[in-house]
Amino acid sequence: LKGDHSVIFAMEEPEIALPPHAQRRLVDFVTKRMGQVIVTSHSPYVIEKFDHRSIVVLGRNGDGELSSAPIALPGGFKAKRYRDNRRQFAEAVLARAVLVVEGDTEADLIPAVADVLEADPSVDYLHPDLSGVTVFNAQSDSSVPLFAPVFKALGKPVYGIHDTPVRPLEPDVAAKAADFTQYKVIPYKGIEDLLTKEIPAAVHRRFLSTVAGRDDYPDKCGRLRPDMDDDTVQALTFEVLKARKAYGYGAALVAECGGLTELPASIANLLMQIDSDLRPAADDGVLSALPESGDDAPAGA
Repeated sequence: LKGDHSVIFAMEEPEIALPPHAQRRLVDFVTKRMGQVIVTSHSPYVIEKFDHRSIVVLGRNGDGELSSAPIALPGGFKAKRYRDNRRQFAEAVLARAVLVVEGDTEADLIPAVADVLEADPSVDYLHPDLSGVTVFNAQSDSSVPLFAPVFKALGKPVYGIHDTPVRPLEPDVAAKAADFTQYKVIPYKGIEDLLTKEIPAAVHRRFLSTVAGRDDYPDKCGRLRPDMDDDTVQALTFEVLKARKAYGYGAALVAECGGLTELPASIANLLMQIDSDLRPAADDGVLSALPESGDDAPAGA
């Protein structure tokens, strides 16, 4: 063989020297021009450029033993669902554990709750960013269980949380939830119900005072008044959260919490349980991913 297409191109962690846009261009160039490409990387910008069939997840246990696992999509899991969530998957394959949530608001809330837990001196808690937990947005409550078999197959602890569905999950979807390390269906129809009922009224007052100055505050909902009782204040918070769903208002409410006792228990308790589960693995080696390309690339190389 002669020419560029006979070249085997190997690169270790291009993200050390290259910004994200250059990482993507490098991958595009070498996969089109070289006969085979082998890249070790912990950059989601690199990993997302490869098909899942060309990625091997590497890791070391506490004894330094190296292990590897391909990304094998279970039966019935559409490749399109992987492609549509390519960036999230790229981050998840590098994580020690995955927490699957149902939407944008929940994905914003989890880090906000973790920030408050970490700042509370009375709580022994390791932030997900330090323990290696990634939050994966499934984009609907009925989709949350679908991802449990995927991440379990990678040997990762996988957790799931969503609100009570309007209609019960289909039996085949509900069965997939058995692959969660822990699975929580919150007893509310929506995240706004949870936040309204599980966060004290004093926090709602601080929140409404703070967001009143935002340019995107929903004026149609009205504003906080000193004469409002707690029930009225919480009802106003609910209306504001519903009117500005996915605008970061839920996370802003959580940010007003002064510690564990003011946080929504349904979310805080799950995060503390995840932290407890992962503590023994806190010193394990960090995972990396090995994308590979080329018709002759051996599986699992």
